[in-house]
Amino acid sequence: MKTTSIALAALLLAGCGADSGGPTPWLDTWPDVQDDTLVDTMPPDVPGEVPVDDCAERARWIYLVDSDRTLIQFRPDALTFTNIGILNCSPSGFDSNPFSMSVDRNAVAWVLYAPSLGGPGELFRVSTEDASCAPTTFVQNQLGFGVFGMGFASVSDGSSEETLYVAGGAAASIGTGDSKFGWIDMTTLSVSELRTVPGWPELTGTGAGELWGFFPHSTPTMVHRLDKYSGTVTFTYELGVPTGLTEAWAFAFWGGDFYIFHKLFTDASTNVYKLESDDGITTVVVPNSGYRIVGAGVSTCAPTLI
Repeated sequence: MKTTSIALAALLLAGCGADSGGPTPWLDTWPDVQDDTLVDTMPPDVPGEVPVDDCAERARWIYLVDSDRTLIQFRPDALTFTNIGILNCSPSGFDSNPFSMSVDRNAVAWVLYAPSLGGPGELFRVSTEDASCAPTTFVQNQLGFGVFGMGFASVSDGSSEETLYVAGGAAASIGTGDSKFGWIDMTTLSVSELRTVPGWPELTGTGAGELWGFFPHSTPTMVHRLDKYSGTVTFTYELGVPTGLTEAWAFAFWGGDFYIFHKLFTDASTNVYKLESDDGITTVVVPNSGYRIVGAGVSTCAPTLI
């Protein structure tokens, strides 16, 4: 998802040890989402829409961005990294760097830049073909969403309609407490807040209409399935990803499984883990990748099964 600066590192939750295991159900004690005040801010839904395959080949892969602003295509089937180019975005914030990323069905990457010493982020459109960058009309710090992780999810299984979900808040709060949960209208780039989620996740959606989050600051680290309208945790995997002072993290779904990009301060570079959704087993598939990955994006065109 993002990278944590030295100045913010003391705010992160540290753990001690690792665990692995299969999926475990989450006992839901959250309040009911039915609330008349949310009717006008709920994300769109198109239940029962006929599945449409309108995807270009480029929209089917995972894309990454590292702290050196390199845009990378990652192919999970071969575990290969291909450098596309260096982002030429021009953020207004002092010493701003990529913070998180998502990719839409048109293979356009949406990259959030944020100042390394804290402050609200700016959103840019990036080509996954040549890494060229363009500014957007996104207004910074809407509803207190200063920085955030994000992920597109289809509005229903197989739908070509999708929604961009976000989770975050003030940069000074990274890794502590709950974060705000909401969605972005991609026509107006306005943010709507729904509820909160328990932690600071990076998000990924699926073409099956599901939304998932990787929570690196819990002990053990976890992946939760989130209700798209409330942020309520509906299912949990406990991971075999080492806990400690997390420096950078990102997350993506592809081919029925999850790929976790995680770097502790003590790691030389980002390690890539695969979480198998059928049995919850977590394995290292690329140790010491040579990159410091701060964002991952995958569109809802990515395969849900292989």
